[in-house]
Amino acid sequence: MKRLEQLPEITDEMLGGLQGTQELKNDILRDAQLIARGEKVRRNTPWKDAAQNRAHRARALRAVGALACALVIAVGVMIGAPGLLGKPAGSDPLIDTQSAGDPLPLSGGQSVALDMPRGSIVISQRSKPAYRGVWEAAEGANFPLVCVDGRWYRMMSSPAALGAELTGERIGAVDTFTSEPALAQGGVISNVVPEGEAVYAVKGMNGAVVAANVNSALRVFQRVSYGNSALKGKETLADTLGGVQTIALELTGVGTVTDPAAAQKLFDILLKNAQLERAGGSETAQSLLIGLKNGLVLQMSVRDESLMACGTWVCPEFFEAFKNEIK
Repeated sequence: MKRLEQLPEITDEMLGGLQGTQELKNDILRDAQLIARGEKVRRNTPWKDAAQNRAHRARALRAVGALACALVIAVGVMIGAPGLLGKPAGSDPLIDTQSAGDPLPLSGGQSVALDMPRGSIVISQRSKPAYRGVWEAAEGANFPLVCVDGRWYRMMSSPAALGAELTGERIGAVDTFTSEPALAQGGVISNVVPEGEAVYAVKGMNGAVVAANVNSALRVFQRVSYGNSALKGKETLADTLGGVQTIALELTGVGTVTDPAAAQKLFDILLKNAQLERAGGSETAQSLLIGLKNGLVLQMSVRDESLMACGTWVCPEFFEAFKNEIK
């Protein structure tokens, strides 16, 4: 087998002086059109003077074909990539679909079509998650968060802005704004709330959620685990979910309980029987949504008989009672 350092020599031998210029690309495309019309192509090519043995001719033809494919793909990338990358986040659909061969509009009223048969390539849309949730998605390695006195909170997508009736007292201000919150030491930390912005308590939630201004809107943050940091001191699961009455529960793939009395009964079973398995947590394809009387909705990720938000909690009693409730 050839050694890696012989690659330049092998390349020179196979290409036989072939240069990937714009002129060569135009020749290849023009020849393809002539062949498609049934005409013969005769041309003095840059590699005509190469050795005339059969093996060398075969290598040259393979190189021409490979270069032609590369040029076509490069043209396709230059045409299609800006449209894909320029698609605004959150638009619907996430990626426009187009079969290869369809002309794309260019400046000056011109259009260009990929040199491949129509229907050869189809870009499909990205699938959406099968469960509902209220946590904002992560950006890079971390989700949008704020830390107050060693307690971590994740930004929620709902509500879009907290009303004045639920906004509590000021509990601090961000003194460390960083994209690597795990490396920060003490104080009020955030990777989304600007430095100097105040952080507020939420009335009746007993520290389970906080609020802070993000892009001129007072956003809500739910208590979660981060970097294997979850409970503080003698805290329990109830301390991380607040003390407001539960009026509805939704468990992905199982059902929804909308009777306030039944929902509160199930929530009490969870708080009474849940056992902390570990400080960390993770996101899954299943969630428990907890609707509160004050209009807020909290979230826990679900896997098997475990629930995750501020730590991972095991509670088979809750899942059994929930299934019995919706029968």
